[in-house]
Amino acid sequence: MQHKFLLRFIKQEMQRQKIAFKNNEDFFRLFVSDEPWESYRSNMSNWLSSSGKDGVIHKHTFIEAVNVKLGLSSEIWGASELKQKEAVGKGVKAYKKALEEDAFSFPWLDEIGLSQEQKMFIDFAKRASVEDVEDAISSMADSLTKTSQNQPFLIALFTVMYEKGAYGFVYAQIFPHLLDTYDNTIKSKKAHIYASLPTPMYREAFDILSSIKGESKADTMDLRTSAISNIRRERLSSAELSKASLKGLLQTLIGSYKKIYVPKNDYGYYPAVNLAYMLGLVAYIFPQDVEVLSQGYSIRELYVDVEKSLAKAKASNDDVTRYYASMSEIEFQLLLGTKGMGQELEMVLETLHPSVYLIDQTQRQMGVFFLEVVKRYDGAVLDTFKEVLDILVAYKEARHD
Repeated sequence: MQHKFLLRFIKQEMQRQKIAFKNNEDFFRLFVSDEPWESYRSNMSNWLSSSGKDGVIHKHTFIEAVNVKLGLSSEIWGASELKQKEAVGKGVKAYKKALEEDAFSFPWLDEIGLSQEQKMFIDFAKRASVEDVEDAISSMADSLTKTSQNQPFLIALFTVMYEKGAYGFVYAQIFPHLLDTYDNTIKSKKAHIYASLPTPMYREAFDILSSIKGESKADTMDLRTSAISNIRRERLSSAELSKASLKGLLQTLIGSYKKIYVPKNDYGYYPAVNLAYMLGLVAYIFPQDVEVLSQGYSIRELYVDVEKSLAKAKASNDDVTRYYASMSEIEFQLLLGTKGMGQELEMVLETLHPSVYLIDQTQRQMGVFFLEVVKRYDGAVLDTFKEVLDILVAYKEARHD
């Protein structure tokens, strides 16, 4: 089958396997999330029309997007009809399974695979220091190009280096070559990297997070919380932020977090702990204005609201989920003035062995965007927070050794 007939077959196979979409735009969005529909409307109508003639699809970015989502090689568009139908059937089946599991598993990793040279480099990257990988990456120049064939290697290397906290490396060496057709997990990690660079790119992180459509209400809440938090970081990092401006900023941020947090009955701890940090800044820096700025919330009430959410997440089989929940519990306790949380933190670190990038997130949340803000505008040094941050620094240094 030529291009247009193959695309029509893909659509029919998705319908046969009961993958939901209402119209051509919905079908298009299964593959491309960050391109304007108006740029493709007439093309899609032509490509998918049963009365339209067959022919070549010249928008190569769309072809590559389909390849990535379904695990197809570029060669499949010129292969025999039998091979095309077999590959599409497998790709759609894997795509549907990933949707049902609520986590896209990139089926093309198995379909296309890594070359022996790429596998060897990934194995090396897992064992080596960040500096050694940086020195060796030039040997993989052929794999650092923006093609669908190289995406398995790029995502595998992305994952390894992200886990190592090598955000600068990922930004410089991998970002330029990634196709913009990945699932929310990869996009969220891209946003996190933008916000974690030596010179953070908070606006870019905000734009990515704002563009992602959540898979569920809880997912949407978390994405909106992350988007707001990146604007918060950008403003709190400004050297020109006066104390009067900070007061207005906190009022705006509390109102923004409140819009996310209030409507949900099964309270989520992630937006709640971010809101609690803003209330904490108000309490330390503007104690005389707590009643007005807090807009009816207190940290203790928030904590009571999310106890069930925290307990559920801490009981998860996923160590990352358990870490986030355990740290949020510790952060709530610190904000409530509870002492002796250092020992609790040491137990969490010993049990879960979190990666460097998770520790980096916690350090920024507690240190840069809370402790240092309090010190800058109030002069106070909060020993309970400092104790916890010192433990995190020591843990991270031990991980590097």
